[in-house]
Amino acid sequence: MKTTNFLKLPAIVLLLAVGACSKSNNGSTVDASISTDDAANIMANSVSSGSGGMAGASVDVTANAQLTFNANPGCGGTKTYSFNRQSPQGASVTYSYSFNYTYTLNCVNNVPDNVSGNATSTGSYDGPSLTSTDSGTLTFNVGGLAQSSTAYSVNGEYKRTGSFTQKTGNMRKGSSNVDITVTSLSIPKGGSTIASGSATFTLSGTSNNGSFSFNGTITFTGNNQANLVVNGTAYVVNLVNGNCTRS
Repeated sequence: MKTTNFLKLPAIVLLLAVGACSKSNNGSTVDASISTDDAANIMANSVSSGSGGMAGASVDVTANAQLTFNANPGCGGTKTYSFNRQSPQGASVTYSYSFNYTYTLNCVNNVPDNVSGNATSTGSYDGPSLTSTDSGTLTFNVGGLAQSSTAYSVNGEYKRTGSFTQKTGNMRKGSSNVDITVTSLSIPKGGSTIASGSATFTLSGTSNNGSFSFNGTITFTGNNQANLVVNGTAYVVNLVNGNCTRS
C-alpha cells in the first residue's frame, strides 16, 4: 500500500486546550512562560475529539477519502469538500471551525490505491481555562480504502498558528505554533476511534511572560486513550474529553 507524508492532521484541527492535566507536583517548568503541565494540556486538547481536535478530524478525513475513492475521479483526479465543525449546543467547551479539503486519487499501475490531500482551517475555541483563535494547514494520505481492507491507514502532518488567553492560573496571553506529524494512524472502518498509531510534535510560542518551546511524542493505544510525553514527562490522555493525568 503506498503512503506518503501527511502534512497536518486535521483535525487533523489541533486546538489550544481546555481540560486540565492533573499534577503530581507543581509542574515542571521549561522556562518562565508556561509549565510542562500547561503544554501537556494544550497538546491533549489538540488531539481530543471533544475539543474539535485531531481525533475527530481524522474521522472526517478518512470518510471523505473513502467517498473520493468510491467516486473514482480517475488517476490524479480530485474532489473538493468544505464543511464547518461546531461544538454541540449548550456544551461547556465551544468551538467553531471551517475546513476546505482537496482530495486526489492516486493509482498504482493504473489501479486506484490511496488518496492524498491538503486542507486549510480557521476557527476559534473557548473552554473553561483558555480561549484561542487559530488557522491551520494540513496534508495527508489515506490508505486501506479497498473494500477488502478493514481499517484506514493515515499518515500526515498538521501545522497550526494562533493566539490564546488563559482564564485561570497566571492568566497569560500569547501566541503559539503547533506542528504534529502522524505515522500509521489506524482507524477501523465503521468506527470513530483511533486504534493505534503514533505522532511527534513541537509546540512553541510566546506569552506575556516570555517564550516557550516543547517537543514530544503521542502514542495512540486504543479505547479512546493515548500516551503523551512532553519534554520527558509522561501523561495519559482521554481522547474524548482531553483530560490528562501524569503517568
